[in-house]
Amino acid sequence: MLPDPTSHPGGTLQDSVTAPLHALVEQWPRDLDLPSSGRIVIPAPLRAYVLAALASHRGNPVLAVVAGEREAEDLVDDVALFLDEAHHLPAWETLPFEHVSPSVVTMAARVSA
Repeated sequence: MLPDPTSHPGGTLQDSVTAPLHALVEQWPRDLDLPSSGRIVIPAPLRAYVLAALASHRGNPVLAVVAGEREAEDLVDDVALFLDEAHHLPAWETLPFEHVSPSVVTMAARVSA
């Protein structure tokens, strides 16, 4: 059940809702430090949790590169369970030599990311 937005003085429902699994990110062992740069291979079921923990504890953005568009969308959805902010940088949907602009929705999503 979602909290009643009127029960939070000066707040809205959006202000009171956080990522549902954010508490797990806070339990990440602080003394476990992964390399700050380079390639890290993480099994697929753990990717969202590890990326969220890295971004949360280091305070820096984390860039994850995956094989395809569908994998990227799935990973962003999974990371959003742990963090309040996760962005997807969609592909341009056009080839460089085509004289066609990408859709406005794609351009807006790229600017937002």
